[in-house]
Amino acid sequence: MESRASRIQHTSLQQAAHWYVTLQDVDCPAVLQEQWRDWFEQHSEHRAAWHYVERVGEHFAPLRDQAPQAGGALRQTRAKGMSRRQATKTLMWLGVGSLVGLSGWRASTLTGWTADLATGTGENRKVRLEDGSELWLGARTAVDTGFDTRTRRLDLRFGELLLQTAERDTRPFIVRTECGELEVASGTARLGIRQQESHTRLDVYQGAVNVCTTHNDRRQQVLADQGIDFTPSIIHSPTAAQAAGESWTRGVLAAEAMPLSELVDTLSRYRHGHLGYAPTVAKLSVMGTFPLGDTDQALHLLEAALPVRVRRLTHWWVNVEAA
Repeated sequence: MESRASRIQHTSLQQAAHWYVTLQDVDCPAVLQEQWRDWFEQHSEHRAAWHYVERVGEHFAPLRDQAPQAGGALRQTRAKGMSRRQATKTLMWLGVGSLVGLSGWRASTLTGWTADLATGTGENRKVRLEDGSELWLGARTAVDTGFDTRTRRLDLRFGELLLQTAERDTRPFIVRTECGELEVASGTARLGIRQQESHTRLDVYQGAVNVCTTHNDRRQQVLADQGIDFTPSIIHSPTAAQAAGESWTRGVLAAEAMPLSELVDTLSRYRHGHLGYAPTVAKLSVMGTFPLGDTDQALHLLEAALPVRVRRLTHWWVNVEAA
């Protein structure tokens, strides 16, 4: 079961876990059931994630019928004034979500163990490469290096990086992601690369970078102060380079019309435990500067800026929902 989960995007698994627990409520309104159906039909991966979570949820089905015997955690939640239904739903959410989250964590962490360079939760790292280039790795990032007499290469397995290439080395510098290949066009360059679940984000701050997609060799040159999003088969039109591509090296995330889903995914790499979001708030646009070293403060700022609330089941299990 775990091997199948590793092939499903973690965000899809989080969303499926959210819907699974939501639909356990006998009073779940019809409008939410329709929203779940829309989500379910939206993508084949959503359906795969749902079926996986259903199987995980079977392990916690007894909680629905045996809440009084659910143990100390249930008694603690009821002692805080929660109803039996709320307490049972909380345990279902913790149980299902924990297994889903663990599957995603294992999938990324196990592949990171064998990388040449890697960082953990909340860890940023600066490395000087053998050619003199400077490389910054964001939290939960894994990179392989490959330097020979003809080329310099980095393979970004997951996470994000900021690269400042050396001035005097004339060998081509290539960075590979799961969506494509990026090559510094000429001279020196400064670029930020972030691997999202469905696409790669490139921001160029100096020089120029040539992009080639994995599946169909689509090509695009990205100039200084430009940025693009691309998938294995599509390159979107260039936009202005985002400050977020390098602001994290200074301990802050500068969001400029950033989707809430992307902001929360970034914050989650700087926080132990589960930090997720409801599908209904995923596309909200976020503006502002958020501290990466204090994710609680960042979440407080998010609540102040948008019509959302941060639901804390425990310090280790936090979800951003509609207010």
